[in-house]
Amino acid sequence: MLQLSKIFSSKEIIMSSQDSVTVAHTFHQAWAERNPGRGAAVIADDCEFIDVPRGEIQRGPEGYRHDYERWRKAFPDGTVEITNVISEGDWVVVEYTNSGTNTGPLRTAIGVFPPTNRKIEVQYCSVMQIKNGKVISGRDYYDVSTILRQLGLVS
Repeated sequence: MLQLSKIFSSKEIIMSSQDSVTVAHTFHQAWAERNPGRGAAVIADDCEFIDVPRGEIQRGPEGYRHDYERWRKAFPDGTVEITNVISEGDWVVVEYTNSGTNTGPLRTAIGVFPPTNRKIEVQYCSVMQIKNGKVISGRDYYDVSTILRQLGLVS
C-alpha cells in the first residue's frame, strides 16, 4: 500500500510544476539563444542527463556545455523549437524540434562524420526531473536513423 509522507495542496503542486516548466524552458531555449552558460546554470552539479540513442551520459553543467559545443560545431545554424511541454510535479516532458545545416564535423558514438552540408529537422523528447530550480536528471530520445538518413549517411 502506498503511503504519502506529506499531502500537498493543489497550489503547491501547480507552483512546483510551473517552476519546473520554467527551468525546462530555460534548458532548451539556451540552445536556441546560443547561450550555453544560461542552460548550464539550471543543471545541478550531480545531474546525470542520458542521451539514450547514443548511450552517453552528460554529467553536471560541464556535460551540458560539452554536448552543446559538440552539436553547435556540427550545426552552427541549429535551432530548437519547443512544440509541447507536459509537467507533473518535478517531472517535465519537452517535445521539440532540432533543425540545422551540417557544416561541421558530427561527433557520434560510432565515430566522427565530416560535414555533409545537408539540412536536418528531427523531433526530440526530453524527460527531465527538476528540483529546487535545477535539472537533477534527464533523458533525451530521438531517432538516430532519421538524422543519418537526412544527412545522406544511410539510405
